Amino acid sequence: MTSLTFWNPNSVFAGFDDDFFSDPIVPSTLLGTQSTLTDFKTDTMRHSSPRYEVTENKNQFRLAVDVPGVKPDNMKIELENDGHVLHMSGGRKVKTDTSYEEYKFDKRFTLGKDLDTSKITAHLSDGVLVLTAPKKEKLPPTKQEIAIVHGEAPALMAEEEEMKE
Repeated sequence: MTSLTFWNPNSVFAGFDDDFFSDPIVPSTLLGTQSTLTDFKTDTMRHSSPRYEVTENKNQFRLAVDVPGVKPDNMKIELENDGHVLHMSGGRKVKTDTSYEEYKFDKRFTLGKDLDTSKITAHLSDGVLVLTAPKKEKLPPTKQEIAIVHGEAPALMAEEEEMKE
């Protein structure tokens, strides 16, 4: 199943960007400098980016990320910036004929304000990490009348007085 989603600036995913696919680190030998990891000359570390798919409906959003070979202990998922940024990082090591290659990923997604991030869940199965979060209940718009008092407005409270109250 393939889903195609057009960009919607009002979507909960409006801040998503795709810098997930970053270039591998240039080996120091190509730059003409001595490696600081001389004991591990045959080991390679690359930044890679798993593919991901974002879907949403009126009740929830879903982020599915391909992370084949990455174990839950080798991943970290955090909410930052008061629950508006989802930060994923992790990696895996792959054995080659003579050494190991280490692949790392680090990505942040900006989430919309209409998600209930306190109820976000993450499930890993068959190399696919699926994060889901329900959308907040939309309350009907409210209308409140504000009474007008005749006379001078009160003075602005000092910060010390605000803390006492």
